[in-house]
Formats: sequence, C-alpha cells, structure tokens
Amino acid sequence: MSKIKITSNFDPSADFILHEGNVLDLLKEIPDKFVKLVVTSPPYNLGKPYEDKLEIEEYLEQQKIIITECVRVLDDSGSICWQVGNYVNNGEIVPCHALKKQMSTGVSYGKQLVYDIE
Repeated sequence: MSKIKITSNFDPSADFILHEGNVLDLLKEIPDKFVKLVVTSPPYNLGKPYEDKLEIEEYLEQQKIIITECVRVLDDSGSICWQVGNYVNNGEIVPCHALKKQMSTGVSYGKQLVYDIE
C-alpha cells in the first residue's frame, strides 16, 4: 500500500490538500478547470468568536469573490456545494441562499438542500 500524500498548498500530485488559512490564497495556486467538485462552508457571518460579523453587502461581496474563484478552478462538468446559513440582523432572519442572485457570479444555481436542526 502506498503512502498517502497530504500537503498544505496546492500540489497536483497530492492525494489531499489540507489548507489552513485564507481560501483565496489556495485558490490562486490552482489552475483553471482543475477540480471536479468544490465543497465549501464559509463562515456564517453570525459574529461567533472565530469570525467578524460583516454587513450583509460586504459579506455577499466577499462570497462573490470566493465563488468566482471556485468557478474558475471548476471543470466544465464539475459542481459546487456551497453551504451557507442565515443572515441575522435585529431579529430578522434572511437565508443566505436566497441572496444568491444579488451576487451576480454568473453561476447557474441548481438544486438546494435546506435543513433545519431543532
């Protein structure tokens, strides 16, 4: 059995890339149309201790930049699974997936999976 190659930066010969840091730094290393599947779970922007809560416009712009880079590295037959939560402001709850049209990424959004944890 061969040894599994794990790296922290992009390496086309790696079996896995475990990158801790800004995703844009990693995406810039990946060639166009290189990946078949992107699975991302960005910060939910709820103001948790590990994240800074941004205004919704700034958050969506940040996500637009990341999704645009994900599309660049995605093979024409690939898929993106973008897991997002809700934007909460003064008690008002807006599901972020409902705001996807405001990002104008050129991505054709397909199926949605919405789950509720009680």
